[in-house]
This record gives sequence, structure tokens and C-alpha cells, in this order.
Amino acid sequence: MTGSVRDWLVRPVVTAPVPEDDLGLAASGSPWGPDGRWVLTNGPDVTPLKRRLYLARPLDSAGPVPEVVEGAEFRRIHTGADGLVDWSEFCFTPTYRTAVAGTAFEVDQAEWRTLCVASTGPFLLHVNGELLLHADTVSYMEPVEHSVRVWLPSGVSRVVITSWQVGFRECRQVVRLRVGGLPVRVVIPSPGADERASAAAERILSAVGTPSWGTVNGEVALTGPSGASVRVGRELVTFVDGRASVRLDSSAEGAVGSASMLASGEVVLRVSVDGSPVFREFPIAVLPPAYRGEPVGSPAQWRSELLAHVRSTPPSVATALASGQVSASALERSLWMIGSRADCADFEAVGLLTALHRVSSWEPGLRDTVRAALLGFKYWIDQPGLDAMCYFTENHQLVWHTAELLAGELFASSTFGNTGWTGAQHAAHGGELAAEWIRRRLAGGFSEFNSNAYLAIDALALVSIVEFAADSSLVASARELLDRILTGLHATSWRGINGAAHGRSYVNTVRSSRFEETAPILWLCYGVGALNAAVLPATALATAVRYQLPAAPDGVELARISSAGEYRFEHDLLSRPYDSDIVVYKTPDVMLSTVEDYRPGLPGLQEHIWGATLGPETQVYVTHAPNSSTSSSARPNAWAGNRILPRARQFRDVVLALYRIPPDDPMGYTHAWFPLSTLDSWEQRGVWTIGRRGAGIVALACEGGARIVTSGPDAYQELRPNGPGTAWVCVVGDPSPAEPEFWPGGVKYRSHSLDWEGP
Repeated sequence: MTGSVRDWLVRPVVTAPVPEDDLGLAASGSPWGPDGRWVLTNGPDVTPLKRRLYLARPLDSAGPVPEVVEGAEFRRIHTGADGLVDWSEFCFTPTYRTAVAGTAFEVDQAEWRTLCVASTGPFLLHVNGELLLHADTVSYMEPVEHSVRVWLPSGVSRVVITSWQVGFRECRQVVRLRVGGLPVRVVIPSPGADERASAAAERILSAVGTPSWGTVNGEVALTGPSGASVRVGRELVTFVDGRASVRLDSSAEGAVGSASMLASGEVVLRVSVDGSPVFREFPIAVLPPAYRGEPVGSPAQWRSELLAHVRSTPPSVATALASGQVSASALERSLWMIGSRADCADFEAVGLLTALHRVSSWEPGLRDTVRAALLGFKYWIDQPGLDAMCYFTENHQLVWHTAELLAGELFASSTFGNTGWTGAQHAAHGGELAAEWIRRRLAGGFSEFNSNAYLAIDALALVSIVEFAADSSLVASARELLDRILTGLHATSWRGINGAAHGRSYVNTVRSSRFEETAPILWLCYGVGALNAAVLPATALATAVRYQLPAAPDGVELARISSAGEYRFEHDLLSRPYDSDIVVYKTPDVMLSTVEDYRPGLPGLQEHIWGATLGPETQVYVTHAPNSSTSSSARPNAWAGNRILPRARQFRDVVLALYRIPPDDPMGYTHAWFPLSTLDSWEQRGVWTIGRRGAGIVALACEGGARIVTSGPDAYQELRPNGPGTAWVCVVGDPSPAEPEFWPGGVKYRSHSLDWEGP
């Protein structure tokens, strides 16, 4: 963003648990109403509570200003193009968070400036030790801007921002500082730094890029100025003809989550120039190596391959199921999450219940520990307890109902400490809710349509009902819906890649299908996909006894998959209809998919509206970016979701997509993910960028054409429009696409046209 300060020194976030007494909410009784505990579990609606918490425990505006100097306490950062200093993090339990960022301005002539601070939470702004701004505004995802006029004396002025947030699940903690008026020179307080050497390092590092986000073999390519030398970790490399390469350290592994959900899979490369403290950081994904685009062998072999892979992963409930032995180390994370009432503990509860039913070999006393944890757990929002566990997204609803049903049936005569109910009462409560949830999806389909993250979680819950529930009618309904999910995955996938449009997705899964939570399920069911760390759902399916995996349905070239239903406030925190209409076009060489006319012109979240797929890392799509982040706690972010949803229509092998970019848009552009390094060849011809992989062809056009970004973490993977970027055309399978026609608010390609008002 123009005028934003991008170089800072930051201190690690200081965290503290939120005491229940601070919340001022009733731990029992009805959870609803303006002061009900339901707000704890929903980010957008919790902002008034966050502000009340801040007013009760504000930042110390009269205390000493932190001394910000580069060293052990403060580290240097360079922000993305959005200018946001970003401390965002997913908080599994309610957590207070305080952070500090500092920089310095140098001016030769004293003059007035306007400082504009944008933040998602309260902050203090100090300049030269004087408090100039103290804001107590809280927002969900988009920062709110505050401004102040300040007289900067000649010389160096120290600037310190102290940020406050409280995390309930996804916690967006960001600040940005823009300087209005005459320019200032940003100088980082760094004792002993050579100013000229740092300036030269900045120029070199600003031209460095990583042209491939992921690596299977540990090799990482870099681009940069020919002849320049940079240090990558401990290794010094020199760019020859603008290119260099390094190997990741053998200990480098991607960040992984639990066996039911996958983390980003990324490690960070630090690139610097000797003689200067300046550096840049580049995220690199360590891709799971096991990917298969065509089935090999039999279903028995696919199952064996999956279970062998699971046994090779870190200890978890999934490894216990695959090995037939339960150890304390396998359950450590699950028991912590349940005992802490951490978000996503419902996934772990279903895993533990599966292990109790399925595995006979346990370490002494461990089965009793699990029983005690489940008897003390909370199973729905209307039950006692103050926590920030999510109850209200579609997948969590079913997992909670399944956990309550199965725990209640397993311990039918026991008393559950949190409610005082018997297990039989919990089973009746959970069973009724599960039956209604399944009935609604059988009738209308999913609001989180074709999610390559959460269909796996739905499958985990459904197979657990089929395997262990007592009600034969409920079992039959769960089996029918699970069959639909698994055969539906076949319809929305191509060569083991669930590349169709998604109701909810994350950056890593739309950059590489190897990270999709559905990938191990595809491997088990159809012999294609990938083996990654998110293996609990697939393992539950692989070890099922009652449930039989469906046969692969016949493939079709062009399919339409529709969903429609009604949100219910006390389950979804929304009260409106939902619907989606996905088009999927597949050939042996390429896939193209779109969810048509999905809430166009309204704010987006995590929806993946359209895309072309030519390989596991060759997924081409366009988003309206609200920021530069790729964090899962930024929803939407640079590459997952859209700030404002487009209007998109698909005509077999052609997608037309229209985007609205308001005058005050924080980024002011749309951009395309078009990873050139994954292609066999590519060219730019007129307004078209055309790529080939094998026999597959994808062509992407916008008014004025697009330029290739050549530096930064998205180098040679991102396209930026030369023109307004409000209309895009994507064509697959055509090496000589026709010239599109663009006009304000519309686009035409061959006989197909689209505008904001027409059909």
C-alpha cells in the first residue's frame, strides 16, 4: 500500500490465558442472547466482547516505552506489499496477546506529517516517547485506520506501536503505518550496521525470488541479479545467469498439524547479504512425495499402502488404529486438546472413540485415562463451560453430534461430569442432532461445498456412525451420505486432484493437491491422490468393518453438482438460504471447474470460485486479494478466498469471471496464480498467458494482458494485470485462443458473454 512503512523491528508476542472470570459470561444456562457465551466461538461476533476485555485490561499508556533496538529481543522484518506487520495466529484456547513493533524516521527539515495507523485491535502509538494515539477499536479481519498529525523534528524520530489482541480461534493481529505528506527515510535502529552496505543489500534482496513454492526432493531454485551473492542459511550462493539453487537441510520438514487436519507444510528460507543485517524470508513447502495420478494395483494394495504410510507418521490416534496398539505418546495431543477444551478437540474425541472401539492393545491405565477425559468433556454449545471451541461450521456440527452420540452409547450408564447427564441422555441428544444434520444434507447437500479440507472431516464422522452407532436407521442414513461424499469426490477430482471449486479451502491445498485432506481418501478409494499427514479420516475408513467403500462411478466429461439448503442460527449463526452450482469439465489432459454466480459482489471468506488443473502443483486461478498474507488466520487472504466474490460462469472449456474493485480497496488489484515452473512450456501472446503441461493447455487473459511477477516469494508464479483486472477469461485445451472483448463491467469470448446485470 502506497506510503506504508515496510521495515520494522518486532518482538515476539507475549501471551497469557484468558481467565474465565474476565469474560463476564454465564458458564451455564442458555448460551444465546447478546451476552451469551455463543460469541466466544465466532470471530466476527466476538469483537464487542474483545473490546470489553480490552477496556478492563488496557495497555499501560502511562508506562515506559519499549526501547526498540535490533538484537536478541527485537528482530527485523520486511512486510508484504500490504504493509501489514502480522502477528496473526490460530489460538486453540482463549489467549491474550501483546506485541511491539518499532522503526525510525529520518528527516533533514522539520515538518508536519500525518501518521495513519491501521489495526485489527487496540494499540498505542508513541513517537519520540510521546503517546500520540491510543485506539480501542477491534475488528475481525480488516484493519481499521486511525490518523494523527505529528511534527517531526530534523534528525531521527523513534516510532513504537504496541498492539493488543485476544485470540478466540483465528486471531488476526496486524498493524500498518502510512506516512502522509513529504516522504521520510526509514532507518532501522541497528547498532554497528553499515548504512551503504544495507542499502546495497536491500537492492539485491528486492530482486530475489523463489520461482517454485514447493519441493519434493529438497532442491529450491532462486532467481536474482546475475553475479550477486547471497547467503541462504549457512550457504553462500552466487546467481549465474540470474539463477541459483540450494538444498534444504536434511532436518527441514513442513509444519504438520494433527492427524485429522494438516498444517501449512512450509519451512522458511532466510536469504541475506554478508555485511548487512538486512534479509528476506521465503516460505517453501516440503511436498509429500507420494502422489499418484493413475491407479496402480488393487484396492487391497491401496489400503495396505495407506496403512503403511500412516504407521510411518508421528504417533497419533491414526497410527494407533493402523498399528493396532495404543501408546501414551499417540494420544498426548488428543488428550491435551480435550482436557484444555481446545478448538478442534471434537475431531480428537471421535478419534479416541474409534480407538476405544477398534483397538484392543492399550498401555496399562491409558484406556481409563481416555474414559475419564471423555466423561468430563463438553459436547455442544448448550452445555456448561466457557470455551472458544467451534460448534457452528458445518463440519464441526456433525463431528460434535457424532462424538456425543458415540460417547453416550459407549458409557450409557455413566454420569458425565460436565452436565450431570447419563451417557444414555447424551446419546439421545447427540443422536437426534446427528440425524437431523444428515437428513438436511441428504435433502440438499453441503454449504461447505466440495471442501478439500472438510469433506474429509465429514467422512470421519459418518464412518464412525456407520461403524459404532446402535440406531440402524441412523446408520443407514450415514452410509448413504458417506457414499455420496466418496463418489462425489471422484466426480470433482481429476488424476487424484480435487481441483473443482470449493466452499472452503486453504492456500496450501490450492497450490498443491498433495496437501488436500481429501487426498489420502482418494488414494484409499480409487488408487490416486497423495499420502500426507492428514490421515485420521482415511485411516478410519481403511479400518472400517461395517462400511464398504463404493466402487468408482463412471467418469463424465461435463458435470454439474448443486447444493441448496437453509442455515439455522443456533447451528450456523446464520439464518438464510445457501446454494451452490458447480460445473466440472474434464478431459484426459486438463480439468476446469467453477461455482457459478456464487454470491457475486458480496464479501468472501474461504471460497475457491474457479480454477484450471493440469497437475498437483499446476492449478491456475484468480483472486481479489485483500492483503499479502497466506496465513489461515487471514480469511480471506492473498491466495485463498476473495475480498469481494466475483461473478463467474463456465461454458464447457471456458470460464468468464468479473471482479469488483472499489476505489478504497486496500490492495487495488486481482491477481492470478500461474506457476510457470510446473509447466513444460509457456508463452505470452497478446493478452494471453498460455501454459502447457503434457498435452494439457491452459490460457488466461485479462484486458491489457498480464505481467509476470519476477521477485519475492511468488516470483514466476503470480500474474498481475496490466489493465484494470476486473474481467478474466480462462480457456483450456485450445492452443490458439481467440481475442476476447473487454468493456467496463463485462467481457465476451467467442459467442459467450458476461456482465454484472445480464443472465
